[in-house]
Amino acid sequence: MKLPRVVQVVLSLDTGGTERLVVDICTRLQRRFEMAVCCLDTPGALARDLADKGIEVVAFHRRSGFRPSLGYRIAKVAERVGADIIHCHQYSPFVYGSIAALLRPQLKLVFTEHGRLSDGPPSLKRRFVNPLLGRLPGSLHSVSRALRESMVAEGFPRQRIAIIHNGVEPGAVPTPADRRSARRKLWIPEDAFVIGTIARLDPVKNLTSLIEAFATVRAQSPRSMLVVVGDGGEREMLESFAHDVGVDGAVRFLGARADARRILPAFDVYANSSVSEGVSLTILEAMAAGLPVVATRVGGTSEVIENGATGVLVPARYPARLADALLALSWSGEYRRGLGSAARRSVEVRFALDNMVERYAVVYDRLAG
Repeated sequence: MKLPRVVQVVLSLDTGGTERLVVDICTRLQRRFEMAVCCLDTPGALARDLADKGIEVVAFHRRSGFRPSLGYRIAKVAERVGADIIHCHQYSPFVYGSIAALLRPQLKLVFTEHGRLSDGPPSLKRRFVNPLLGRLPGSLHSVSRALRESMVAEGFPRQRIAIIHNGVEPGAVPTPADRRSARRKLWIPEDAFVIGTIARLDPVKNLTSLIEAFATVRAQSPRSMLVVVGDGGEREMLESFAHDVGVDGAVRFLGARADARRILPAFDVYANSSVSEGVSLTILEAMAAGLPVVATRVGGTSEVIENGATGVLVPARYPARLADALLALSWSGEYRRGLGSAARRSVEVRFALDNMVERYAVVYDRLAG
């Protein structure tokens, strides 16, 4: 029997949260749906993972500016592979995917919005275009209730937007041996209090606030350290900022790492200082590792973390409040363990990867008839 065919449309398959979810959807549903991926930009580091499993990845290497011809190229790939469905992740892929669906009307369109690049108001361009795009046939999704409200503010019809929260593989609960091993790998002393974060070094992550908060923590807890995993355009500025506030010797910038999840047990607390989030995979992975999380109350984060029960929520752009929450956790191992255990249970029950993947499979089955 012929399997339904799905083309995933993404910006690229670089090592980010959305990209990892697309890889998970493709690989976990490969026996139920034929999969292919179109990247508007470069293939990215994760493309090899799919190619090794026989999943085709096509990259268009788009130039700057609006390029309607990309919609035609997506339609041609869909035609060549006999696709029934195109699933567009994030806004630009959705725009070009909509053009492809207009050119090839038998294609069923799925759109998932994963997040916003800032906490600013909706752009005039989107508020003009989205009421038109929102009328096209298709299945619209958001990864959180908060992000759905942003989509509505940008002109999408509320009644058409379904919510499918992101999910992660819970994995095994880290052991004390895992903690010791992770710390040895990073040359971190056993008695250090370690705050960790995994993030793209981008303005939306607002890591200057985290470094400023850490400077307050370090002043009261001299054995504390901050570990930043990830890379991006702000790295040089952040390293300079850490020097300016006097904590450069206690902040480790590790760059992008393929083993980021395996070093989570080295942390005592996980911190997220973003000004905008959909549903952060790294927060979910930290919770799965049994870590207490201190995060800004933005986007879908407050749907993931129950304040005071599975983590601590603080206002965005308030380093002093972030510092207070981190200090409270530094003073009590029992407090940290309680939050971390509850966070782990929450991931197992509410945010497991299999649940998310199955919900998308139901959407594909429905659209494929």
